[in-house]
Amino acid sequence: MSDESQLSDLMVSAYAHQKNGELSLAIQAWNALLNHSSADKNLKANAHLSLGNLHQLQGNDELAFESMSNAIKANPNSAEAYFCLAYLEQEKESFESAIEYFEKALALNNQDSGAFNNLGNCYDRLGKTSKALNAYTQAITINSHYIAAIYNRGNVQIKLGEDELAYQDLTKVIELDANFYQAYYNRGTLLARMGKLEQSEKDLTKAKALAQQELEQKTH
Repeated sequence: MSDESQLSDLMVSAYAHQKNGELSLAIQAWNALLNHSSADKNLKANAHLSLGNLHQLQGNDELAFESMSNAIKANPNSAEAYFCLAYLEQEKESFESAIEYFEKALALNNQDSGAFNNLGNCYDRLGKTSKALNAYTQAITINSHYIAAIYNRGNVQIKLGEDELAYQDLTKVIELDANFYQAYYNRGTLLARMGKLEQSEKDLTKAKALAQQELEQKTH
């Protein structure tokens, strides 16, 4: 069997095991591909990236981090690997480090609305509200129906005292998802601050009803 056929078979095997949820067997196949003498840097980068995702699924963040770092060594232009490293750091609440990786990912792919949203979350957790606002706005510019980013921007605008803009964003979230009870709650709280008490009461009542409904669905 030629080297090319061997590599192809290993990739097919790895993806098949992943699809079937056989994570350990998939990891073995990707490692075999990495150790194959004919694997080029692009194949190795892809294998490291896949291994990182599999280790993450198994809850082994240290090995996931190592694999993603190896993916970048093999291919320094892997925006996905930088994004995965950023996400791992964000999960650990290492927000400064996460921001660094998100910005590297976005330098390679500036159309990743998810990366901008997560970048905003990191800035928000560090109290860098204006930078968070900019990141959420970038996410929304790329995807005008990105509910999470619109909701997050609305909350940041509340912190900045930009009540009208916050109201617009939270209203947009409710238009896109009429069951988003957190948006009703936050808009109700905002309306109370704006002195619109009757509207506030309606939103807070709706939020409570939707939250109760969601809870009942989860417990049945």
